Amino acid sequence: MLPVLLLLSLVFALAFLGRVGAARRAALVARWPAALFAGAAFFALARGALWPALVLGALAAATWVYWPRARRLFGAPPKQENAADTAADREARALLGVGPAASAEEIRRAYRSKMAKAHPDKGGTHNDAARLTAARDRLLKGR
Repeated sequence: MLPVLLLLSLVFALAFLGRVGAARRAALVARWPAALFAGAAFFALARGALWPALVLGALAAATWVYWPRARRLFGAPPKQENAADTAADREARALLGVGPAASAEEIRRAYRSKMAKAHPDKGGTHNDAARLTAARDRLLKGR
């Protein structure tokens, strides 16, 4: 029974990772310990161990939230940027109206807000919509 569950989990994980976009796939890969705890919780539950499954599930949730912060605090090396990237990034941030420390969610929120006005169906131009999309993609490429 356990080998079948392992195989099904592997197939599900591969199908799921193949269906999500690159930015979300990078977030999932960056939070690999949470996925590991969640998988262990699933297997504990499948074996009938309710309390260990609950503890592992709680660890998975906590790890999902706190792992990126811990990586930043304890030694994740800062990204090196060259001068050409920073000029283009500054232009993209100015277009979207976000700061240098904007999170991926803040970038997406700013994009949706600006796109609501700049979309050709809403009275904007195709060029403005394309520039906003390019700026969003540029800022999200490393996340």
